[in-house]
Amino acid sequence: NAHRGDYHLSYLVDKEIAEARKDVASFIGANDNEVAFISGTTEGLNIIANGFVSNIINEGDEILISELEHASNVLPWFKIAHQKNAKVKYVELEGDKITIDAIKKSITDKTKVISLAYISNVLGYKIDAKEIAKIAHEHNIIFILDGAQSTPHIKVDVKDIDCDFYVFSAHKLGGPTGIGALYGKEEH
Repeated sequence: NAHRGDYHLSYLVDKEIAEARKDVASFIGANDNEVAFISGTTEGLNIIANGFVSNIINEGDEILISELEHASNVLPWFKIAHQKNAKVKYVELEGDKITIDAIKKSITDKTKVISLAYISNVLGYKIDAKEIAKIAHEHNIIFILDGAQSTPHIKVDVKDIDCDFYVFSAHKLGGPTGIGALYGKEEH
């Protein structure tokens, strides 16, 4: 286990983990201290929901998702909404797509979180994450990206996108199962 000893082998393990964190951060355009290792996308979304969002959601607030989401980006939000007496709303799709106009129409003054798949595992459709982040932040909304499908297929730069959180799994990249990464802006 890392960070559990002061002997040489423990030091080498700590060093390897720090290097891996640096590599992952570089891979997605983050700072080293903004990346946490997790078991995968599902755990990452649950950590964000239960560890961050649950502290900012109040009764009557809204969490905005879409009908194109994987269950891992649906179930945590319904749990938080139930616990906080908040509401999960779906982005009104235009055709089978999440458009900027659809996002704008779906946001209300009660919207606190938008959580979407960067690339849908249903239709393979890529959202305009950078523009959605801009709109979300104009309304003081936290923007979360499920990167399970996008990370293996496109270049991701979380700083350029300006999302608040981003999660992905290693096995989608051809890596081992049971590990993934969670990016969170340092301010969060």
